[in-house]
Amino acid sequence: MQELTPRQASILKFIELFISKHQQPPAEREIAAHFRIHQSAIRKHLNALEKKGQLELRRDGRSRGIRLRGVSAAIPVPVLDPAAGPGEALEYGRSMMLDAEFVGTEEAFLFTMEGDSMSDAGINDGDLLLVRRAQMVRNGEVVVARLEGVPVVRRYFEIAGRVVLEPANRRYRPVTVHDPGAYLLLGRVAALIRSLTGMSIRKRGALRVPESSASS
Repeated sequence: MQELTPRQASILKFIELFISKHQQPPAEREIAAHFRIHQSAIRKHLNALEKKGQLELRRDGRSRGIRLRGVSAAIPVPVLDPAAGPGEALEYGRSMMLDAEFVGTEEAFLFTMEGDSMSDAGINDGDLLLVRRAQMVRNGEVVVARLEGVPVVRRYFEIAGRVVLEPANRRYRPVTVHDPGAYLLLGRVAALIRSLTGMSIRKRGALRVPESSASS
């Protein structure tokens, strides 16, 4: 492995300390502000550190696209408040820090399942769902949608030109959407996180998921 220059070593140390403190990598502008040099100069140092095998740079437009070798960065994922009632704006005031590789590159949010309407699909009351935003989904996919102003989790089907939201529990009946204005697709369910005993979610704060298991 190639030897680092003093400036490169300082930048790498700053990135390590920043991730340890904030549970996410710094943006280029934050590194530039810390060292009081131009952002273009920081970019050159980061490219050099990547060539020397010290880190990886995502080139997907993210402002925090730095990943240290052997260290998986965490990113904040907003949590949708399930208590929003009809006519109320959807609330994403809270967030949870999750592994960036687990979340993926698509825009996503978290939603807590309430009730047993999807129990036959393995989604139970209290499960935390990772939802990737989508404007279109395929028949049979599990989605989070706003129906009559209330967020719900259901299987999506389009039958004879109408959206049908089907539960995974025989105690509940499918809902056919007759009024398009009463329905809003929020996204597809990509994974769930379980075993969250003793964990709390705090507003706008960093939070790790202890001893959690995830399955898609």
